[in-house]
Amino acid sequence: MRRLLPLLIALPVVALALAPATSAQDAPSPASSGYTVRGTVVNAITGQPEARALVSIVDDQAVLTDSNGQFSFDNVSSGNYPVSVSKPGFEGRGTGMAGIMMRAGHGFIPPRPSSPIRIQVGPDMPALTVRITPLAAITGHVTLSTADPADGFQIQAFVRQLRNGHPQWTLAGLAHTRSDGSFRIGGLAPGSYRLATLPSLDRPGQGFNSRSAVWGYPSLYYPGTTDAGAAGILNLGAGQQAEADITLVRQQFFPVVAIVHSSSETPANFEILDSGGRQTGLFARWDRSDGVVRATVPNGTWTMEANVYGRNQEWGSTPFQVNGAPASLAINVQPMPPIPVVIRREFLASADGSQPQVPDPGLSLELTDADGTSMVPGGMIHNDNSSAASPWELNVTKPGRYWIRAQSFLPAYVSSITSGGVDLGSNPLVVVPGSTPAPVEVTLRNDGGTVAGTVDTHTPGASSANTVGESPQVWIYAIPLFSTAAGVPEGSLQSNGQFTIPNLAPGPYRIVACDAQQEIDFHSPEGLAAWAGKGQTATVEAGGTASVELDIVHINPEVEEEAAQ
Repeated sequence: MRRLLPLLIALPVVALALAPATSAQDAPSPASSGYTVRGTVVNAITGQPEARALVSIVDDQAVLTDSNGQFSFDNVSSGNYPVSVSKPGFEGRGTGMAGIMMRAGHGFIPPRPSSPIRIQVGPDMPALTVRITPLAAITGHVTLSTADPADGFQIQAFVRQLRNGHPQWTLAGLAHTRSDGSFRIGGLAPGSYRLATLPSLDRPGQGFNSRSAVWGYPSLYYPGTTDAGAAGILNLGAGQQAEADITLVRQQFFPVVAIVHSSSETPANFEILDSGGRQTGLFARWDRSDGVVRATVPNGTWTMEANVYGRNQEWGSTPFQVNGAPASLAINVQPMPPIPVVIRREFLASADGSQPQVPDPGLSLELTDADGTSMVPGGMIHNDNSSAASPWELNVTKPGRYWIRAQSFLPAYVSSITSGGVDLGSNPLVVVPGSTPAPVEVTLRNDGGTVAGTVDTHTPGASSANTVGESPQVWIYAIPLFSTAAGVPEGSLQSNGQFTIPNLAPGPYRIVACDAQQEIDFHSPEGLAAWAGKGQTATVEAGGTASVELDIVHINPEVEEEAAQ
């Protein structure tokens, strides 16, 4: 079953020796040289004040809000300041204790806090209203087919996120069931989630060489499937709570023996993966004396994977099935040769005829799993001094399909990136086991164009950057409307309302100014459609400047409602 309920989380904060919130007048007293900054912290969903929220204006000034959600700072010198706000169970503002989960074992990857509030302190300082958004939670019960207490079972929560503009399922939280089988994973940002259990044996550590039958509970995806593709999706909004109940059926686990073929003497790490490529937590132990890997696995379809990490990467994988009896298989562990990276620089000379000084390699490459089913093993450029023709290499730890992101450290842009004649801006890099990889060839150019413009910060609901009180915060994105291996270029707003984004690859862009940081899906038609009609489109020419005038796109609904009033 599944229900969505309003959720208000109130957890105790870590004890801090901080001054309580007080009220004061805005004007400085004769004995002071500053002004009073005061305001109220409220729940962004309910509008109710939030007591005991931690508000900090500078490193040595922090207070807890009182029972009415109010805070105050005295003797603050005029100037521009970041204000951070945090409270357990809420998405934080700034870099403080945002999103911290104070209870061990109930989630450990806090959501990324939003940016701090910027304020301009001066005469006639108005009171601030700071909204913090409550985080979500998933609760439920695990029931066992034997009617025994479901105590200590591990539950994982995975969230669908964008990584370099591509969707990925990422571990977001972990919980253990209580003695009554209940569990709770809190501190979750709004998003789409799926749950999975980890396996549990009747007697932990039993198996491998056990002569008696081994029984336990296999891993499942909510609501009760071993197929990742059939897993249920829990869509959570801010402050919502989803309930997910799971029933586990006790099953027999069977011995699995894998013969290992490897030319390396380096010990490998062996893991059992499910049909979705998730690490199941089923133990696989290499018996070096016999040259085999032993595991204890329930019925189903699985994959045994081997990884050898280090300067020389190795990998092996073999699928297998368990169907009511022990299984035998073989796994080949073979080298994963690095991929040569060839960097070409088509740079124009400066006005005095000199060539720009270029630090090597002047480029970073990052991989993202194109199937979005597993954690990215990663990739990085490193130096190979043994090859004068191609001194740069890209490490890939396992075969697969990878989107590649190319980011230049130079005042330059990626003009092209290919491998074996395949455009990696619109196609994934395919790494095949046992094959010699084609080089990744990257061309950098320094004749990029620029987008320059202004943002109207005087729309309803936004204050001027030059007046006291809360200053508008704006993030400017140049969303490419063409295939590219680069990310979304960003710009920042200056105090005069102007911005520039330089070193852009020639082509069409949609330029948007947002009041919150965004991860943008710019690779799919659906992702681009979400920004249709917003901002302004511009075509960037090599060496040219495109001019735009932007209004702010309000991301948070409560801000958008205020702007309409």
